[in-house]
Amino acid sequence: MTKKHITSLAVRIALICLVLIFAGCSASKSTLTADLPLQTKWVLEDIDGTGVIDFAQSWAMFTEDGRVTGSGGCNRFNGSYTLENNTLEVGPLASTRMACAEAVDSQEFKFLQALGQSLNVRTENGLLFMEGNGGSLRFSTQ
Repeated sequence: MTKKHITSLAVRIALICLVLIFAGCSASKSTLTADLPLQTKWVLEDIDGTGVIDFAQSWAMFTEDGRVTGSGGCNRFNGSYTLENNTLEVGPLASTRMACAEAVDSQEFKFLQALGQSLNVRTENGLLFMEGNGGSLRFSTQ
Protein backbone atom coordinates (compact mmCIF):
# COMPACT_ATOMS: atom_id res chain seq x y z
CA MET A 1 0.00 0.00 0.00
CA THR A 2 1.11 3.47 -0.77
CA LYS A 3 1.14 6.32 1.69
CA LYS A 4 -1.84 7.84 -0.16
CA HIS A 5 -3.90 4.62 0.28
CA ILE A 6 -3.03 4.37 3.96
CA THR A 7 -4.02 7.99 4.55
CA SER A 8 -7.30 7.47 2.66
CA LEU A 9 -8.05 4.33 4.71
CA ALA A 10 -7.27 6.13 7.98
CA VAL A 11 -9.61 9.00 7.03
CA ARG A 12 -12.42 6.52 6.23
CA ILE A 13 -11.97 4.71 9.54
CA ALA A 14 -11.96 8.03 11.42
CA LEU A 15 -15.18 9.09 9.65
CA ILE A 16 -16.88 5.79 10.49
CA CYS A 17 -15.86 6.18 14.14
CA LEU A 18 -17.23 9.75 14.25
CA VAL A 19 -20.55 8.65 12.72
CA LEU A 20 -20.89 5.89 15.32
CA ILE A 21 -20.01 8.26 18.17
CA PHE A 22 -22.52 10.91 17.04
CA ALA A 23 -25.22 8.31 16.47
CA GLY A 24 -24.79 7.15 20.07
CA CYS A 25 -24.81 10.70 21.43
CA SER A 26 -27.94 11.69 19.57
CA ALA A 27 -30.05 8.96 21.20
CA SER A 28 -32.56 10.56 23.56
CA LYS A 29 -33.82 9.01 26.79
CA SER A 30 -37.33 9.03 25.36
CA THR A 31 -36.66 7.46 21.97
CA LEU A 32 -38.40 4.35 20.76
CA THR A 33 -37.21 1.18 22.43
CA ALA A 34 -38.36 -2.39 22.21
CA ASP A 35 -39.70 -2.01 25.74
CA LEU A 36 -41.91 1.05 25.25
CA PRO A 37 -43.59 1.22 21.85
CA LEU A 38 -44.47 4.86 21.28
CA GLN A 39 -47.47 6.51 19.61
CA THR A 40 -49.55 3.60 20.96
CA LYS A 41 -52.65 4.01 23.12
CA TRP A 42 -51.92 1.76 26.12
CA VAL A 43 -55.17 0.86 27.90
CA LEU A 44 -54.86 -0.01 31.59
CA GLU A 45 -56.01 -3.59 32.27
CA ASP A 46 -54.77 -4.15 35.80
CA ILE A 47 -53.45 -2.30 38.87
CA ASP A 48 -51.56 -4.42 41.41
CA GLY A 49 -53.34 -7.60 40.31
CA THR A 50 -56.82 -6.29 41.17
CA GLY A 51 -58.21 -5.48 37.72
CA VAL A 52 -59.85 -2.19 36.75
CA ILE A 53 -63.31 -0.77 36.13
CA ASP A 54 -63.94 -1.43 32.43
CA PHE A 55 -66.18 1.54 31.69
CA ALA A 56 -63.66 3.94 33.26
CA GLN A 57 -61.06 3.46 30.57
CA SER A 58 -57.67 4.59 31.86
CA TRP A 59 -54.93 4.88 29.25
CA ALA A 60 -51.57 6.47 28.41
CA MET A 61 -49.69 7.33 25.24
CA PHE A 62 -45.97 8.13 25.08
CA THR A 63 -44.49 10.23 22.28
CA GLU A 64 -41.00 10.43 20.84
CA ASP A 65 -40.51 13.95 22.19
CA GLY A 66 -40.74 12.83 25.83
CA ARG A 67 -44.41 13.67 26.41
CA VAL A 68 -47.11 11.49 27.94
CA THR A 69 -50.86 12.06 27.58
CA GLY A 70 -53.79 10.02 28.77
CA SER A 71 -56.84 9.61 30.91
CA GLY A 72 -57.21 8.30 34.43
CA GLY A 73 -60.75 7.18 33.62
CA CYS A 74 -62.38 10.54 34.37
CA ASN A 75 -59.73 13.24 34.03
CA ARG A 76 -57.22 13.76 31.25
CA PHE A 77 -53.54 14.28 32.04
CA ASN A 78 -50.32 15.22 30.29
CA GLY A 79 -46.73 15.76 31.22
CA SER A 80 -43.22 14.65 30.51
CA TYR A 81 -41.32 11.41 30.88
CA THR A 82 -37.84 9.99 30.51
CA LEU A 83 -36.90 6.44 29.72
CA GLU A 84 -33.42 5.19 30.42
CA ASN A 85 -32.31 1.57 30.77
CA ASN A 86 -35.97 0.45 30.78
CA THR A 87 -36.70 2.70 33.78
CA LEU A 88 -39.58 5.11 33.27
CA GLU A 89 -39.81 8.39 35.17
CA VAL A 90 -43.06 10.35 34.63
CA GLY A 91 -43.90 13.83 35.75
CA PRO A 92 -44.80 16.25 36.80
CA LEU A 93 -48.30 15.73 35.40
CA ALA A 94 -51.02 18.30 34.78
CA SER A 95 -54.59 17.03 35.05
CA THR A 96 -58.14 18.26 34.66
CA ARG A 97 -60.23 18.24 37.85
CA MET A 98 -63.67 16.94 36.94
CA ALA A 99 -65.92 15.32 39.53
CA CYS A 100 -65.88 11.53 39.22
CA ALA A 101 -67.77 8.62 40.75
CA GLU A 102 -65.99 7.44 43.90
CA ALA A 103 -64.87 4.09 42.44
CA VAL A 104 -63.52 5.78 39.29
CA ASP A 105 -61.82 8.45 41.37
CA SER A 106 -60.14 5.75 43.47
CA GLN A 107 -58.90 3.90 40.38
CA GLU A 108 -57.66 7.13 38.81
CA PHE A 109 -55.80 8.06 41.99
CA LYS A 110 -54.06 4.65 42.12
CA PHE A 111 -53.16 4.85 38.43
CA LEU A 112 -51.67 8.35 38.59
CA GLN A 113 -49.92 7.57 41.87
CA ALA A 114 -48.31 4.50 40.29
CA LEU A 115 -47.23 6.53 37.23
CA GLY A 116 -45.50 8.94 39.60
CA GLN A 117 -43.14 6.18 40.78
CA SER A 118 -39.93 5.05 39.13
CA LEU A 119 -41.11 2.09 37.06
CA ASN A 120 -39.36 -0.76 35.30
CA VAL A 121 -40.90 -1.21 31.86
CA ARG A 122 -41.15 -4.32 29.71
CA THR A 123 -43.34 -5.71 26.97
CA GLU A 124 -44.44 -9.32 26.70
CA ASN A 125 -46.92 -10.92 24.28
CA GLY A 126 -48.25 -7.51 23.20
CA LEU A 127 -48.79 -6.30 26.78
CA LEU A 128 -46.96 -3.48 28.53
CA PHE A 129 -45.90 -4.04 32.14
CA MET A 130 -44.76 -1.30 34.53
CA GLU A 131 -43.50 -2.36 37.93
CA GLY A 132 -41.94 -0.55 40.83
CA ASN A 133 -42.13 0.19 44.53
CA GLY A 134 -44.15 -2.96 45.14
CA GLY A 135 -46.87 -2.04 42.63
CA SER A 136 -47.62 -2.97 39.05
CA LEU A 137 -49.58 -1.78 36.04
CA ARG A 138 -50.51 -3.91 33.04
CA PHE A 139 -51.65 -2.41 29.73
CA SER A 140 -52.90 -3.71 26.39
CA THR A 141 -53.29 -1.88 23.10
CA GLN A 142 -56.59 -0.84 21.66
